[in-house]
Amino acid sequence: MKYTILWADDDSDDLMMMKEILIKNSRNYKIEEVHNGKEALEFLATSATTSTLPCLIILDINMPILDGKETLSIIKRTEAYSEIPVVVFTTSSSELDKMFCQKHDVEMITKPPNYKSLESAVLKLLHYCPL
Repeated sequence: MKYTILWADDDSDDLMMMKEILIKNSRNYKIEEVHNGKEALEFLATSATTSTLPCLIILDINMPILDGKETLSIIKRTEAYSEIPVVVFTTSSSELDKMFCQKHDVEMITKPPNYKSLESAVLKLLHYCPL
C-alpha cells in the first residue's frame, strides 16, 4: 500500500526533485501534485468522499490563485482535514510567515539551497506522515 502525500507547490522543478528523492528513498509514498491552494482543496474534497485522505499535506506559501497561508487556514478550519499533518515548505524565511505557521501549530521549513540538504529536508518530512 502506498501512502499519499499532497504536495502543493507552483514550482515544477521543486516538485520533480521531491518526487525523485522520495522514489529513491522510499517506495511507500506517492506524491499527488497540485499547483495552488485551490487545487489542493479540490483534491482534499474528492479524497474525503472516497475516504482516501493524504497522510501529509505540504504547502508552499507563494502560490497563485490561493496561496499557502489561505489554504492552511481553510484546512485547519475544516473538520475533515484538520487532523492531517501539514508542513509549510517554502523559500520564505519571513518572521511573519514563521509566526503564522506557529499560530496554526505547523512547522515551516525553508527550502534548502542544495540537493543534499533538500534530500535531508524531504526525508524529515516523511516523519510527519503517520503510517
